[in-house]
Amino acid sequence: MSPEPPRTPGLLSPRTHHRSESDCSHNYSVLDYYDVETTNDIGSISDGKDMPEPQILLLPQNVIIDNDAIDHIPDTSEHTITPLIEGESLANLPKFSKLDSGPVVKLVDKNVIHKVMTGETDMYGFKKDSLLFGSSLESYNTWFEKYLPHFAQQKKKWALQLKGHGLAGELQKQAPDRFPPKSVKIKKLIRRGIPPEWRGNAWFFYAGGNERLNKNGGVYDKIVNDTEGVQTKDTEVIERDLHRTFPDNVLFRENSKLTHEESSEPAKIASLRRVLTAFAHYQPQIGYCQSLNFIAGLLLLFMSEEHAFWMLVIMTERIIPKVHSANLEGVHTDQGVLMMCIKEYIPKLWAIIGRSYDGSVLKDDKILTRLPPLTLVTSSWFMSVFIGVLPIESVLRIWDIIWYEGSKTIFRISLTLCRLCFDDPSFQLSRDLKNLETSFEAEQIELFQFIQNYPKQITDPNMLIDLCFKKIGGYGYGFLSQDEINKCREFVAYQRNKLQSRKGILGAEISESEREALERSGSVFEDDIHDVYGFNRSIMSGVAWNKHISGMMKKKFAKKGKHE
Repeated sequence: MSPEPPRTPGLLSPRTHHRSESDCSHNYSVLDYYDVETTNDIGSISDGKDMPEPQILLLPQNVIIDNDAIDHIPDTSEHTITPLIEGESLANLPKFSKLDSGPVVKLVDKNVIHKVMTGETDMYGFKKDSLLFGSSLESYNTWFEKYLPHFAQQKKKWALQLKGHGLAGELQKQAPDRFPPKSVKIKKLIRRGIPPEWRGNAWFFYAGGNERLNKNGGVYDKIVNDTEGVQTKDTEVIERDLHRTFPDNVLFRENSKLTHEESSEPAKIASLRRVLTAFAHYQPQIGYCQSLNFIAGLLLLFMSEEHAFWMLVIMTERIIPKVHSANLEGVHTDQGVLMMCIKEYIPKLWAIIGRSYDGSVLKDDKILTRLPPLTLVTSSWFMSVFIGVLPIESVLRIWDIIWYEGSKTIFRISLTLCRLCFDDPSFQLSRDLKNLETSFEAEQIELFQFIQNYPKQITDPNMLIDLCFKKIGGYGYGFLSQDEINKCREFVAYQRNKLQSRKGILGAEISESEREALERSGSVFEDDIHDVYGFNRSIMSGVAWNKHISGMMKKKFAKKGKHE
């Protein structure tokens, strides 16, 4: 017999563990909830029967769990790249990656500022008058004037850092290609924002885009060449979504006077088509999933096609793994992790959301198998990486941090948004006036509506980020480490896999209708956006999101009332 492979560190199942909300400032970890120091075995999710001693959860040998710089287990699936035909070379292929003009913002100077102040769009091409975010030309201009000094201040600080690291020559370029190495000082600078005209290159640099591109030179052009004119299962959906991408951005609109396009199709739409088609070909296990169009579209506002393609690959492999896969497994996993964090760090909020539709409190061993209604909102935060959830400048400031610090940023910001909503005087006053605490379903619905709309009002990125990271005067969620998120993801995925193997209830694929409804929830720009008041459904059958959830929930509450 071959020797038994060495055992890797184990994660242990949750215990009955309570912590006051004020304890969050003491840098406690949600993984204190899982006693990783002991060697007790991990337990199955309870069926209500006496369970044996838990069993050890063995992590795969290639998982690095003690390095905060590691974001997540890298994607190891084989990518689809057809071989070159005989006599063909990458050098002879059309350079589709060079067709796009790259970043929209090339310099923030007096001319750009004047154009923004007197025009209808911001510097990125988005309409200033937005129904989605409740902004007008006047309110945007007022905000922009107040925020302008921050742009100038940050650019000066970045220039000093470049000079201090021997990169003064980069300042002679339109935008630097190289940036200072990662450090505590640079991390703080990143959190204060990257100059808009340097943003695309900085994202690409700190996310490891250069390394990915150097290893795959010419691959993007080859894929685009191979897929040009080829019809696949994703083609129709991609074509449908192209013109639904940023309808409030003139660079993605047909026949827009502001784009100065001779063709009826804007260059950004053509670029987006190539990037999404190439991505679906390169990542066949994902293909195309709605909300990827918004992520790719935003990237194209700051970089070339080729760079946007590789950044989309990095996003789906390393930042939000499996979130856009065929069974949306990553959505369920990350929502399970987020609910664990809310239970641990915002217990007063969990007291509202941690209930089933019949009012019963979700037990510790059921948290990972039943998603509260709130996840119908928070799932879209992960699928779109906050695009359409927050005003664009707030989204960009969060993306600055995500590309530098990793996926832990999404959880940190999500916790901050949840806490902001719960602490808001308007929500607390509404609870008092309506006496919501006596009606759990009314309180959940009120919270659902509030947290769905509240983030759209956050026009001050500095306030949001300060609250997230500052320990004094803020919530201090910066203690939530990447190592902790990785371990929690492993634990949630393990529990779901165990349910699948033991009970055979968790299907490998969710239904097409459920998938489409979930995808739509992440596309906040859809015309048919509707309010959904979800009720707890077992994640073992997928999260059923559809237009009838509100009615179904109300009917269940009505039936419940008749029997009381």
